Amino acid sequence: MYTKYISKGDLTKGAVFETWTEIWNSDLNRAYTADFEVYGERAQDSNNAEVDIYIALKGE
Repeated sequence: MYTKYISKGDLTKGAVFETWTEIWNSDLNRAYTADFEVYGERAQDSNNAEVDIYIALKGE
């Protein structure tokens, strides 16, 4: 099971890092198996990008 975060903003100014900081400071029940980022078409403009970050969660 995964939960998705969407990082929005300027990639050159740490937009993805800021989202990871939010994830690290959250109380998610993380599985720590395979988290991943998707840099798709919406991430082509690095000044105004959207990157999907998927976080693996432990099953209920």
